[in-house]
Amino acid sequence: MIAFLSIALFTTASTAVIADAESMRIEYSNCLVEFTMVQLDAKIGTSAFKDAASAVCTAEREAMIAAMEKDELEFGSSESEATAYATEEADGVLFAFTDSYAGYASSNTRPVKEE
Repeated sequence: MIAFLSIALFTTASTAVIADAESMRIEYSNCLVEFTMVQLDAKIGTSAFKDAASAVCTAEREAMIAAMEKDELEFGSSESEATAYATEEADGVLFAFTDSYAGYASSNTRPVKEE
């Protein structure tokens, strides 16, 4: 019975860490959605958008990286592996916006926030 409770507690704690990392990713993504929509409405060019996008939402990006690092460390990664992975994931979120910006602009569409 104690082993079962230990496993249940560990699973719940792991799920909470993953949920925290995921919620931080969503916050970063939603911040970039807001920034992207403002830039699209102002008809900012693609290269200007790409230059500016990396400098916005820094608090959300750092929160995402910190949550993902914590998650990776709890799963046994070294600090350098955790940092590299978390930074790569944050870079991927940013790339999704910078890569899609021209398409949004040319089709007059907008990104959608996650919930």
